[in-house]
Amino acid sequence: MGEVKAVVELLERDGAPRLLHVVHDWPLRIGRALDNELPLADPHVAPHHLEIAPGEAGLVLQVRDSDNGVQLGARRLRRGESETLRETGEPPELVLGRTRLRLRLPGHALAPERPLEREASGRRRFGPTLIAAFVLLLGLSFNTWLESDPDTFGRALGAMLLTSVVGTAVWCGLWSLLSKTFTRQLHFGWHLKVFLVASCAWLVVGVVPELLAFSLSWTWIADFGWIATYAVGAAALYFHLLAVEPARPRLLRGVAVLSLAVGVSLSLWFNQQRSDRLGAELYMSHLFPPALRLARPVSSEQFVDGLASLQPLLDRKAKEKPHGDAGDDED
Repeated sequence: MGEVKAVVELLERDGAPRLLHVVHDWPLRIGRALDNELPLADPHVAPHHLEIAPGEAGLVLQVRDSDNGVQLGARRLRRGESETLRETGEPPELVLGRTRLRLRLPGHALAPERPLEREASGRRRFGPTLIAAFVLLLGLSFNTWLESDPDTFGRALGAMLLTSVVGTAVWCGLWSLLSKTFTRQLHFGWHLKVFLVASCAWLVVGVVPELLAFSLSWTWIADFGWIATYAVGAAALYFHLLAVEPARPRLLRGVAVLSLAVGVSLSLWFNQQRSDRLGAELYMSHLFPPALRLARPVSSEQFVDGLASLQPLLDRKAKEKPHGDAGDDED
Protein backbone atom coordinates (compact mmCIF):
# COMPACT_ATOMS: atom_id res chain seq x y z
CA MET A 1 0.00 0.00 0.00
CA GLY A 2 2.94 2.37 0.56
CA GLU A 3 3.59 5.12 3.04
CA VAL A 4 0.64 6.99 4.55
CA LYS A 5 1.10 10.62 3.49
CA ALA A 6 -2.16 12.10 4.74
CA VAL A 7 -5.61 11.29 6.07
CA VAL A 8 -8.84 13.01 5.03
CA GLU A 9 -11.69 12.85 7.54
CA LEU A 10 -15.33 13.40 6.59
CA LEU A 11 -16.80 15.28 9.55
CA GLU A 12 -20.26 15.21 11.06
CA ARG A 13 -22.08 18.35 12.27
CA ASP A 14 -20.56 17.90 15.74
CA GLY A 15 -17.03 17.60 14.35
CA ALA A 16 -16.75 13.83 14.84
CA PRO A 17 -15.20 11.98 11.86
CA ARG A 18 -17.65 9.72 10.02
CA LEU A 19 -15.39 8.43 7.24
CA LEU A 20 -11.63 8.13 6.89
CA HIS A 21 -9.73 8.24 3.60
CA VAL A 22 -6.02 7.36 3.62
CA VAL A 23 -3.79 9.14 1.09
CA HIS A 24 -0.81 7.11 -0.16
CA ASP A 25 0.11 9.20 -3.20
CA TRP A 26 -0.34 12.74 -4.50
CA PRO A 27 -2.22 14.34 -6.16
CA LEU A 28 -5.51 13.91 -4.32
CA ARG A 29 -8.60 14.77 -6.37
CA ILE A 30 -11.98 15.25 -4.69
CA GLY A 31 -15.37 15.55 -6.38
CA ARG A 32 -18.53 13.68 -7.33
CA ALA A 33 -17.04 11.89 -10.33
CA LEU A 34 -15.90 8.30 -9.78
CA ASP A 35 -12.44 8.95 -11.24
CA ASN A 36 -11.53 11.04 -8.16
CA GLU A 37 -9.41 9.52 -5.42
CA LEU A 38 -12.10 10.66 -2.96
CA PRO A 39 -15.60 10.69 -4.52
CA LEU A 40 -18.38 12.48 -2.61
CA ALA A 41 -22.15 12.19 -2.89
CA ASP A 42 -22.89 15.84 -2.07
CA PRO A 43 -25.01 17.40 -4.88
CA HIS A 44 -23.42 20.80 -4.11
CA VAL A 45 -19.98 19.42 -5.02
CA ALA A 46 -18.71 19.62 -8.61
CA PRO A 47 -17.66 16.45 -10.50
CA HIS A 48 -14.02 17.58 -10.20
CA HIS A 49 -14.11 20.01 -7.32
CA LEU A 50 -10.55 20.37 -6.03
CA GLU A 51 -7.07 18.94 -6.23
CA ILE A 52 -4.27 18.81 -3.67
CA ALA A 53 -0.80 18.29 -5.13
CA PRO A 54 2.83 19.02 -4.17
CA GLY A 55 4.11 22.47 -5.14
CA GLU A 56 7.32 24.44 -4.79
CA ALA A 57 6.46 25.64 -1.26
CA GLY A 58 4.57 22.54 -0.15
CA LEU A 59 1.14 21.09 -0.75
CA VAL A 60 -1.13 23.31 -2.85
CA LEU A 61 -4.92 23.17 -2.85
CA GLN A 62 -6.44 24.29 -6.14
CA VAL A 63 -10.12 24.72 -6.90
CA ARG A 64 -11.00 23.16 -10.21
CA ASP A 65 -14.30 23.37 -12.12
CA SER A 66 -16.56 24.45 -9.25
CA ASP A 67 -19.12 27.25 -8.93
CA ASN A 68 -19.40 26.98 -5.12
CA GLY A 69 -15.67 26.96 -4.45
CA VAL A 70 -14.00 25.80 -1.23
CA GLN A 71 -14.12 27.34 2.22
CA LEU A 72 -10.64 27.06 3.73
CA GLY A 73 -10.71 28.48 7.25
CA ALA A 74 -11.95 32.07 6.99
CA ARG A 75 -11.18 32.34 3.25
CA ARG A 76 -13.33 31.16 0.34
CA LEU A 77 -11.43 30.02 -2.72
CA ARG A 78 -13.19 30.40 -6.06
CA ARG A 79 -12.76 28.57 -9.36
CA GLY A 80 -9.10 28.45 -10.41
CA GLU A 81 -7.76 29.90 -7.14
CA SER A 82 -5.15 28.07 -5.09
CA GLU A 83 -3.70 28.16 -1.60
CA THR A 84 -0.57 26.61 -0.08
CA LEU A 85 -1.45 24.42 2.88
CA ARG A 86 0.47 24.61 6.12
CA GLU A 87 1.93 21.25 7.08
CA THR A 88 2.30 22.12 10.78
CA GLY A 89 -0.05 23.36 13.45
CA GLU A 90 -3.76 22.56 13.42
CA PRO A 91 -5.19 20.40 10.60
CA PRO A 92 -7.08 22.58 8.08
CA GLU A 93 -10.81 22.08 7.56
CA LEU A 94 -12.32 22.31 4.07
CA VAL A 95 -15.98 22.91 3.26
CA LEU A 96 -17.14 21.68 -0.14
CA GLY A 97 -20.83 22.36 -0.66
CA ARG A 98 -22.45 20.84 2.43
CA THR A 99 -19.50 18.54 3.18
CA ARG A 100 -16.84 19.27 5.80
CA LEU A 101 -13.44 17.63 5.48
CA ARG A 102 -10.34 17.75 7.65
CA LEU A 103 -6.92 17.12 6.14
CA ARG A 104 -4.42 15.60 8.54
CA LEU A 105 -0.74 15.56 7.58
CA PRO A 106 2.15 13.96 9.51
CA GLY A 107 3.29 17.37 10.79
CA HIS A 108 -0.07 18.43 12.14
CA ALA A 109 -0.68 18.46 15.89
CA LEU A 110 -2.93 15.84 17.44
CA ALA A 111 -5.53 16.75 20.02
CA PRO A 112 -4.87 15.25 23.47
CA GLU A 113 -6.61 12.05 24.44
CA ARG A 114 -10.01 12.57 26.02
CA PRO A 115 -10.87 10.64 29.18
CA LEU A 116 -13.84 8.31 29.07
CA GLU A 117 -16.90 9.75 30.81
CA ARG A 118 -17.36 6.70 32.99
CA GLU A 119 -13.80 6.98 34.27
CA ALA A 120 -14.20 10.58 35.38
CA SER A 121 -14.79 11.00 39.09
CA GLY A 122 -18.31 11.72 40.29
CA ARG A 123 -17.16 14.92 42.00
CA ARG A 124 -15.67 16.21 38.76
CA ARG A 125 -18.73 15.29 36.68
CA PHE A 126 -21.57 16.23 38.97
CA GLY A 127 -19.98 18.57 41.52
CA PRO A 128 -20.58 21.90 39.67
CA THR A 129 -24.13 20.84 38.74
CA LEU A 130 -25.01 19.91 42.32
CA ILE A 131 -23.53 23.15 43.67
CA ALA A 132 -25.49 25.21 41.14
CA ALA A 133 -28.68 23.30 41.96
CA PHE A 134 -28.18 23.88 45.70
CA VAL A 135 -27.50 27.61 45.25
CA LEU A 136 -30.54 27.99 42.99
CA LEU A 137 -32.78 26.08 45.38
CA LEU A 138 -31.56 28.21 48.28
CA GLY A 139 -32.18 31.44 46.38
CA LEU A 140 -35.65 30.43 45.23
CA SER A 141 -36.59 29.29 48.74
CA PHE A 142 -35.44 32.60 50.20
CA ASN A 143 -37.48 34.55 47.64
CA THR A 144 -40.51 32.39 48.39
CA TRP A 145 -40.08 33.06 52.13
CA LEU A 146 -39.91 36.81 51.48
CA GLU A 147 -42.99 36.88 49.26
CA SER A 148 -45.31 34.57 51.23
CA ASP A 149 -47.06 34.72 54.58
CA PRO A 150 -45.85 32.44 57.39
CA ASP A 151 -49.09 30.47 57.24
CA THR A 152 -48.79 29.75 53.53
CA PHE A 153 -45.01 29.35 53.28
CA GLY A 154 -45.09 25.55 53.22
CA ARG A 155 -47.65 25.41 50.42
CA ALA A 156 -45.84 28.11 48.44
CA LEU A 157 -42.52 26.31 48.88
CA GLY A 158 -43.98 23.03 47.61
CA ALA A 159 -45.54 24.74 44.59
CA MET A 160 -42.22 26.45 43.83
CA LEU A 161 -40.30 23.18 44.03
CA LEU A 162 -42.77 21.36 41.78
CA THR A 163 -42.79 24.16 39.22
CA SER A 164 -38.99 24.39 39.24
CA VAL A 165 -38.45 20.65 38.78
CA VAL A 166 -41.03 20.33 35.99
CA GLY A 167 -39.86 23.48 34.23
CA THR A 168 -36.21 22.40 34.39
CA ALA A 169 -37.00 18.92 33.07
CA VAL A 170 -39.07 20.27 30.17
CA TRP A 171 -36.52 22.94 29.23
CA CYS A 172 -33.49 20.65 29.35
CA GLY A 173 -35.44 17.84 27.70
CA LEU A 174 -36.31 20.00 24.69
CA TRP A 175 -32.70 21.12 24.30
CA SER A 176 -31.54 17.51 24.66
CA LEU A 177 -33.96 16.45 21.93
CA LEU A 178 -32.52 19.14 19.68
CA SER A 179 -28.99 17.95 20.45
CA LYS A 180 -29.99 14.36 19.72
CA THR A 181 -31.45 15.43 16.36
CA PHE A 182 -28.28 17.15 15.17
CA THR A 183 -25.44 15.36 16.99
CA ARG A 184 -26.99 11.97 17.88
CA GLN A 185 -26.21 12.63 21.57
CA LEU A 186 -28.56 13.99 24.22
CA HIS A 187 -26.08 16.12 26.22
CA PHE A 188 -28.73 16.35 28.98
CA GLY A 189 -26.10 16.90 31.67
CA TRP A 190 -24.60 19.81 29.74
CA HIS A 191 -27.97 21.50 29.19
CA LEU A 192 -28.88 20.98 32.86
CA LYS A 193 -25.62 22.58 33.98
CA VAL A 194 -26.12 25.55 31.62
CA PHE A 195 -29.69 26.05 32.86
CA LEU A 196 -28.75 25.88 36.55
CA VAL A 197 -25.76 28.21 36.25
CA ALA A 198 -27.76 30.70 34.16
CA SER A 199 -30.63 30.61 36.67
CA CYS A 200 -28.22 31.34 39.53
CA ALA A 201 -26.76 34.21 37.51
CA TRP A 202 -30.29 35.55 36.91
CA LEU A 203 -30.90 35.59 40.65
CA VAL A 204 -27.68 37.53 41.19
CA VAL A 205 -28.25 40.13 38.47
CA GLY A 206 -31.80 40.57 39.72
CA VAL A 207 -30.52 41.75 43.10
CA VAL A 208 -27.08 43.31 42.58
CA PRO A 209 -28.17 46.29 40.40
CA GLU A 210 -30.93 47.17 42.88
CA LEU A 211 -28.51 46.84 45.80
CA LEU A 212 -25.90 49.06 44.13
CA ALA A 213 -28.52 51.63 43.23
CA PHE A 214 -29.71 51.70 46.85
CA SER A 215 -26.24 51.75 48.39
CA LEU A 216 -24.70 54.39 46.09
CA SER A 217 -27.82 56.34 45.09
CA TRP A 218 -27.08 55.52 41.46
CA THR A 219 -30.65 55.10 40.26
CA TRP A 220 -29.57 54.56 36.65
CA ILE A 221 -28.22 51.13 37.68
CA ALA A 222 -31.72 50.05 38.70
CA ASP A 223 -33.10 51.62 35.53
CA PHE A 224 -30.88 49.56 33.23
CA GLY A 225 -30.12 46.51 35.36
CA TRP A 226 -32.33 44.42 33.06
CA ILE A 227 -29.58 44.59 30.42
CA ALA A 228 -27.48 42.28 32.60
CA THR A 229 -30.41 39.83 32.66
CA TYR A 230 -30.52 39.87 28.87
CA ALA A 231 -26.76 39.29 28.78
CA VAL A 232 -27.12 36.20 30.97
CA GLY A 233 -29.86 34.92 28.67
CA ALA A 234 -27.69 35.45 25.59
CA ALA A 235 -24.79 33.59 27.23
CA ALA A 236 -27.10 30.71 28.16
CA LEU A 237 -28.39 30.58 24.57
CA TYR A 238 -24.81 30.37 23.29
CA PHE A 239 -23.86 27.47 25.55
CA HIS A 240 -27.10 25.62 24.80
CA LEU A 241 -26.50 25.99 21.07
CA LEU A 242 -22.89 24.89 21.51
CA ALA A 243 -24.14 21.38 22.29
CA VAL A 244 -26.31 21.43 19.16
CA GLU A 245 -23.76 22.85 16.70
CA PRO A 246 -20.34 22.44 18.38
CA ALA A 247 -18.36 22.90 15.17
CA ARG A 248 -19.43 26.53 14.66
CA PRO A 249 -18.67 28.47 17.86
CA ARG A 250 -18.01 31.71 15.97
CA LEU A 251 -21.43 31.60 14.32
CA LEU A 252 -23.09 30.81 17.64
CA ARG A 253 -21.35 33.74 19.33
CA GLY A 254 -22.70 35.96 16.59
CA VAL A 255 -26.21 34.60 17.15
CA ALA A 256 -25.96 35.26 20.90
CA VAL A 257 -24.63 38.81 20.44
CA LEU A 258 -27.30 39.55 17.83
CA SER A 259 -30.02 38.23 20.14
CA LEU A 260 -28.73 40.45 22.94
CA ALA A 261 -28.62 43.51 20.68
CA VAL A 262 -32.13 42.90 19.33
CA GLY A 263 -33.58 42.25 22.79
CA VAL A 264 -32.00 45.37 24.32
CA SER A 265 -33.02 47.55 21.36
CA LEU A 266 -36.64 46.39 21.45
CA SER A 267 -36.86 46.85 25.22
CA LEU A 268 -35.46 50.38 24.98
CA TRP A 269 -37.97 51.19 22.25
CA PHE A 270 -40.90 49.76 24.24
CA ASN A 271 -39.81 51.65 27.35
CA GLN A 272 -39.65 54.87 25.37
CA GLN A 273 -43.08 54.29 23.86
CA ARG A 274 -44.66 53.35 27.19
CA SER A 275 -43.17 55.94 29.54
CA ASP A 276 -41.14 58.37 27.38
CA ARG A 277 -37.95 57.16 29.02
CA LEU A 278 -35.41 54.46 28.25
CA GLY A 279 -35.17 53.11 31.77
CA ALA A 280 -37.45 50.37 33.03
CA GLU A 281 -38.37 51.75 36.47
CA LEU A 282 -39.89 55.10 37.42
CA TYR A 283 -38.61 54.72 40.98
CA MET A 284 -36.55 52.33 43.08
CA SER A 285 -38.82 49.43 43.97
CA HIS A 286 -36.43 47.65 46.36
CA LEU A 287 -35.48 48.91 49.80
CA PHE A 288 -32.61 47.27 51.68
CA PRO A 289 -31.43 47.62 55.29
CA PRO A 290 -30.16 51.17 55.99
CA ALA A 291 -26.81 49.74 57.08
CA LEU A 292 -26.08 48.97 53.43
CA ARG A 293 -26.27 52.65 52.44
CA LEU A 294 -22.88 54.01 51.38
CA ALA A 295 -23.99 57.33 49.88
CA ARG A 296 -24.20 60.39 52.06
CA PRO A 297 -27.70 61.19 53.32
CA VAL A 298 -29.52 64.13 51.75
CA SER A 299 -31.15 66.68 54.01
CA SER A 300 -34.84 67.51 53.70
CA GLU A 301 -34.06 70.98 52.35
CA GLN A 302 -31.81 69.57 49.60
CA PHE A 303 -34.43 66.98 48.70
CA VAL A 304 -37.19 69.60 48.39
CA ASP A 305 -34.93 71.88 46.34
CA GLY A 306 -34.19 68.99 43.99
CA LEU A 307 -37.89 68.53 43.34
CA ALA A 308 -38.07 71.97 41.75
CA SER A 309 -36.41 70.63 38.61
CA LEU A 310 -39.40 68.31 38.10
CA GLN A 311 -41.89 71.17 37.85
CA PRO A 312 -41.37 71.95 34.11
CA LEU A 313 -41.69 68.26 33.26
CA LEU A 314 -44.89 67.90 35.30
CA ASP A 315 -46.37 71.01 33.68
CA ARG A 316 -45.65 69.62 30.23
CA LYS A 317 -47.15 66.26 31.10
CA ALA A 318 -50.27 67.95 32.47
CA LYS A 319 -50.87 69.67 29.13
CA GLU A 320 -50.53 66.47 27.11
CA LYS A 321 -53.64 64.54 26.17
CA PRO A 322 -53.87 61.07 27.67
CA HIS A 323 -53.34 58.23 25.22
CA GLY A 324 -56.59 56.95 23.77
CA ASP A 325 -58.58 60.17 24.37
CA ALA A 326 -58.39 61.38 20.79
CA GLY A 327 -61.85 60.01 20.03
CA ASP A 328 -63.41 61.88 22.98
CA ASP A 329 -62.71 65.25 21.36
CA GLU A 330 -64.62 64.27 18.27
CA ASP A 331 -67.76 63.59 20.30
